[in-house]
Amino acid sequence: MDITYTTDCFPEDTAIEGNCLASGDESADLAEALRIEEELAYNPWAWCLVKVTATLVGTGLQGEDYLGACSYANEADFHASLYYEDMKEQAKEDLLAKTEQIGLALAREAK
Repeated sequence: MDITYTTDCFPEDTAIEGNCLASGDESADLAEALRIEEELAYNPWAWCLVKVTATLVGTGLQGEDYLGACSYANEADFHASLYYEDMKEQAKEDLLAKTEQIGLALAREAK
């Protein structure tokens, strides 16, 4: 089974302040929120919702996984994170579940 993966970055609706570090140190958290807000003006990865899509080649069938309230330097930085491999696996599992549902539906229809 040939599966390709794509990564998309979307604007995040979750507030930056109060959600970006949560270190327990209010001044450090506020400084990080301000840094992210400034960087967001030129870097969409600074505060985003990430979507990883697994596509079954030749079929158009897709599985997806999402992670919100993210802050990365760029797409390569995200791909180097521990989350990326996990999200690929989750997207693949979603894709396989969908293909199984389609197979079951086709089997019922064939009866």
